[in-house]
Amino acid sequence: MLQNCVFILNAGHETTTNLIGNALVALQEWPREKSALLAKIENAPLGESKREEVLSVAVDEFLRFESSNQLGNRRALVACRIGDVSLDAGTPVTLCIGAANRDPAQFGAPDVLMLGRGNNRHLAFGFGIHQCAGLSLARLEGRIAIGRFLERFPAYRLTAAPTRGGRARFRGFLHAPFAVS
Repeated sequence: MLQNCVFILNAGHETTTNLIGNALVALQEWPREKSALLAKIENAPLGESKREEVLSVAVDEFLRFESSNQLGNRRALVACRIGDVSLDAGTPVTLCIGAANRDPAQFGAPDVLMLGRGNNRHLAFGFGIHQCAGLSLARLEGRIAIGRFLERFPAYRLTAAPTRGGRARFRGFLHAPFAVS
């Protein structure tokens, strides 16, 4: 029980923190997308519900573009073949979530941040029985944090190059020095 509580706390904290940091850095690297997002947020007709919809679509694109969780571990349940590789039952398999979210067969222009991307079937939260239990909370936290930050500090900027974290499984920044005004 204790291990599960620690896992849930760490998994939800680090990945959500990385979602927010990755999004804010990406907006600096894609200034046209940032400008378009700010305009949509400021000019959202019908008030709060439209603003939330705009931010929801943007958060899903941030999750696709820079997935906080890059890897997943599974085991082949039965002997099978993937492409030209045969796997015995019980073979460990590492899923590359970040690579799947940049698959050109699934996403047009996969290396381009498009905050209005529709039908965004990313795998940042896994899928099926292995889907993240906290995905709704993570999306909500991302929407609120990113939206409120942009409302309060629309002209924020990086003051130095951000430093990526050194972990393979999680994608985020150790340092992303921003100036706000």
